[in-house]
Amino acid sequence: MTRNKSVVFIVAVFALVLCCQTLSSQDKSDSYGKTYSADQLQKDFTIFRNALEEGHAGLYRYTPKTELDEHFESVEKELLRSMTELDFYRMLAPLIAHIHDGHTNISLSRSLENSLSTKPNLFPFNLRFVNNKAYLFRNYSDKADIIMGSELFSLNGRPMSDIVQKMLPFIPNDAHIQTSKYRKLEGTAYFGNLLNLIYGPSVSYSLTCEDPDTHTKQTFTVKAIRSGNLNTIAGKRYPGVFKERPPIELDFRNDVAILTLRTFSARAYQSAKLDYPAFLKTVFQELEDKKTSHLIVDLRDNGGGTDAFGKILFAHFVDKPFRFYDHLRANNIKFSFFKYTRIPPEQQKEFPQSFKKNEEGTYDLKFHPNLGEQKPIPPVYRGKVYVLLNGNSFSGTGECTSLMHFHKVATFIGEECGAGYYGNTSGFMPRITLPNTKIQVRIPMIRYTMAVSGYPKDRGIIPDYPVSPTIEDLLNDTDRVMDFTFDLIARNR
Repeated sequence: MTRNKSVVFIVAVFALVLCCQTLSSQDKSDSYGKTYSADQLQKDFTIFRNALEEGHAGLYRYTPKTELDEHFESVEKELLRSMTELDFYRMLAPLIAHIHDGHTNISLSRSLENSLSTKPNLFPFNLRFVNNKAYLFRNYSDKADIIMGSELFSLNGRPMSDIVQKMLPFIPNDAHIQTSKYRKLEGTAYFGNLLNLIYGPSVSYSLTCEDPDTHTKQTFTVKAIRSGNLNTIAGKRYPGVFKERPPIELDFRNDVAILTLRTFSARAYQSAKLDYPAFLKTVFQELEDKKTSHLIVDLRDNGGGTDAFGKILFAHFVDKPFRFYDHLRANNIKFSFFKYTRIPPEQQKEFPQSFKKNEEGTYDLKFHPNLGEQKPIPPVYRGKVYVLLNGNSFSGTGECTSLMHFHKVATFIGEECGAGYYGNTSGFMPRITLPNTKIQVRIPMIRYTMAVSGYPKDRGIIPDYPVSPTIEDLLNDTDRVMDFTFDLIARNR
């Protein structure tokens, strides 16, 4: 059996097995939506596949067409019987993840999502993953005395390692980057919802953990919580942790500057009443006035945002004209699947006017502020730059840092960037609703290609200095990555 056929076979069998699996404490009172006929499922699947093939501009960026076709066909062959929406979702979600595009996602119908959200079925802990092992980090359960920092070995009788390995194929990511998958699992709602989707909702959870002090294993059971109560419980138990922070900050530790950018979202800056380009100018002017020779740019957990904002940041680090994007490309300019979206008719008519046909037979975006030759933005910083990254550094953050890496303007510290080095597929991202099951699929329609080269196709930036926190660091709020960076600066003076 070839590698590709083996993968397809595993996906198909995996989906069928999941349809039959339940947790030992599963709430059996919920039907998880009505049952759909094989004909209804096949019609939804045809629309699902056609929409991806027609509109997704990066469908074969990381997965060859022949391999992805085999995945489509493998799932299609299983649609010979009736099943629930949740069963159908379990078959489509790994297929979406196999595209290896972090902007592509799939979600349940709104009615089923709303139904599940009204019931106590969410896993009541926040986890942290260190060296692929799961640790309890924050406690939202009915037992407030459980020791945080305990390694989680099993959940409802299933080894945690097995649960994670079943979850990973459901999580969309750029290229073949694993750090982003584990960082996503650290979201309380993300982990809890994925647990419910794979195994079915549960009203309680039995955990086997190892006490970090005595190294003895303990088993205990806690009640599930409602997703709507999560923020309330978190605010009461961990006041201050979830307070809103500004999107950008400049700080100094002795003569070292720390520029923290938590997002590139224009909306976040508008809410904070900050003019992003103007604020950056004042930052770099202050660095110049103070003759600051070392700058740390903290981009950890920055999920991107407004395209131009990453370019503006990069433009403060170079003194010559540069190209940011090589091109922005769509498959076509007219799409039959638009009828399954909520795109207004006038916007559908405007879409073709923004593109021109290229020699490949696809279509290039005519205008974008990051296209064409770009100019440096003074003041240009000429000191040493250290960029901190992790698996949640994504989208526009990946674009900016790829240019910084390619032009060799920074040293990178932390973990592999969660964004593919050569760009992403995003921009215009309509969401289709499948007419029968009402499952929703987001389809990114513009392939962004960065003006970079000479790096592995399927990776994010791998740091010059890989550094990861321990669970003790996380519990004690010790920033091992930042501390390492200051030690590195001290050694290099």
